[in-house]
Amino acid sequence: MRNYKDIYVLGVGGAGMSSIAKYLVQKGYKVKGYDQRKSFVTNQLEQDGVKIEFEKDNLNYSKEILYIYSSAINLDDSYLNIYKNKENVISRPQFLTELSKDHKIIGITGTHGKTSTTALLAHIFHYNNIDVSYIFGGSTLYSGIGGYFGSFEQPLILETDEAYNTFENIQINDLLVTNIDEDHLDYFKSFKNLKQAFENVINKVENNIVLNYDDENLIKLKTTQDCFTYSSKEETTFKIIYPNKFIFNNTEYEITTKLIGSHFISNIVGAICLANLNGITIDDSLKAIETFPGVKRRIEYLGSVLGVNIYDDYGHHPTEIKATINALKEYTTGKLFVIFQPHRYSRTKNNFEEFKNVLKIPDLSIVIDIYPAGEMVIPGVSSKNFEDSNIKYLKSMRMVPSFLSNRVNKNDTILTIGAGDITLLGPEIIKYFDE
Repeated sequence: MRNYKDIYVLGVGGAGMSSIAKYLVQKGYKVKGYDQRKSFVTNQLEQDGVKIEFEKDNLNYSKEILYIYSSAINLDDSYLNIYKNKENVISRPQFLTELSKDHKIIGITGTHGKTSTTALLAHIFHYNNIDVSYIFGGSTLYSGIGGYFGSFEQPLILETDEAYNTFENIQINDLLVTNIDEDHLDYFKSFKNLKQAFENVINKVENNIVLNYDDENLIKLKTTQDCFTYSSKEETTFKIIYPNKFIFNNTEYEITTKLIGSHFISNIVGAICLANLNGITIDDSLKAIETFPGVKRRIEYLGSVLGVNIYDDYGHHPTEIKATINALKEYTTGKLFVIFQPHRYSRTKNNFEEFKNVLKIPDLSIVIDIYPAGEMVIPGVSSKNFEDSNIKYLKSMRMVPSFLSNRVNKNDTILTIGAGDITLLGPEIIKYFDE
């Protein structure tokens, strides 16, 4: 990587790739990229100095450029075949592995909560004037896309995700693991293989390991070194007392935060533990947390119209969706309406019953067509299959605002949730209700 001045990012609009592009721009590289469509993310990247192309015909290859491609991209596609089997064309996991050779890596991984926890930990460091670099797959409400190049002397705080076994070869100094749940089984083939992948990564960590012992799968993992732990149930390093307290070294602390939901309290305590292991006091972490506005699309408040509160969330796994729904259910005084866009045919198929059970919790759930994320259609897998007494299928997002308009009342809450383009729906609902 050191031999290149120009870098080209294929799939630059994706959550994981956009943060890399922004990090590299700030590090001083000339960065360009390709994506299939314009989006909020690509607009932000262009403002950050990344030139983006959207036409396949503009794609070309040069030996003088380093190409980084998203794991979701298939180089066997005809228009991408020019990049196949080239030494200067590397995958996202390969890039992050190379990056870890030059940085002290503080990693955050887990099936759920890793993006928010990474952003939170980076905020704690920066609030305390420690100029760490960071890369995570999301955007914050205070600094935009989650990529930043800081001081050479400071660590890189990295979201080390499990998708496509991205974290397998990354050299990690300190690691926090939020949980392990059934996901990405299209790649790992079984939950046993997924748990083994986590175990392999944990056992290669050079220094500190922090584990969430509220998660049974983490408790059962075989680790080769001592771990720091946090939990509401177990005798752990940090003992959580819900709704917003914890005990450390026989001292009780109270958390003040803008974030909604008990799962965020768990993530906060994990981040505090890891920050403390890197020299930041508990009190200094708590001061930082008070000012943390959150990550976009993590129970993000979009606004209120006619007394109806509207939120948006990235959740695309049953466990994540349940946590978000329960948090808002407790928070709202009226009815809760959820609009869900399933993400990937394989995930919908593998978790169908779990999704359906979760969607029965709100007063009414609306399910729209599946967002394929590049996957081929699986015969028989359809959003229409979710229909039930309080689950309604609507084919298109465009139908949702008018459908809701005669059903919601003052003090009700509307949640749009999913990892696809459903994030565009919330503003459209507000606009429709306001007319």
